[in-house]
Amino acid sequence: METPGVVACWVLPDEDRESLRHIENDANMRLGLPGMEIVNDGIQDVLNRQHVVVISHSPALRHPPGPIILILDGDHVVGEEVWEPGRAEQLSEDKGSLLLGKSLVFHREALTQARGKALKLVYKALPFPELDEVPGIRDIVSITITIPVHFKFSKKAGWNPDDPRLGTVLIGFNESSQEKVSR
Repeated sequence: METPGVVACWVLPDEDRESLRHIENDANMRLGLPGMEIVNDGIQDVLNRQHVVVISHSPALRHPPGPIILILDGDHVVGEEVWEPGRAEQLSEDKGSLLLGKSLVFHREALTQARGKALKLVYKALPFPELDEVPGIRDIVSITITIPVHFKFSKKAGWNPDDPRLGTVLIGFNESSQEKVSR
């Protein structure tokens, strides 16, 4: 089975998990915006799985099946990534939406209700459907990572971190009770 856009992959050693958490949290703190905390919840979801695979990918890898980025006021979605083809054009005509560029939309009413409150930009873990039918694994989630983590782990894997055509995604999964996964 070959997934279009996946250039290379390797298993993340268990001893690298804490380092990855630390670098990602540190990067998010430095990238923070006034009044907005940046949190990669997805990295926690991935790293809490039994196994983690790091993939290097080209633009040919399809977009995850949902928005990676959400802007939240507590549990309420104030804004989100626009990822579906043609959706930005639809939203540009919606008076209830405030489109920033072609990839981020704020919902006017939710934004108004959030006025004066601290917002949180959250990276969410999403499924990686190409692995759904692989026997022996379950609870599959994936997440994109910040640039500092991309650089460190691309170098460690022997990939060129300066190649603008390549990105890095983490995929986490658990073993199912049906079949054991070989390492």
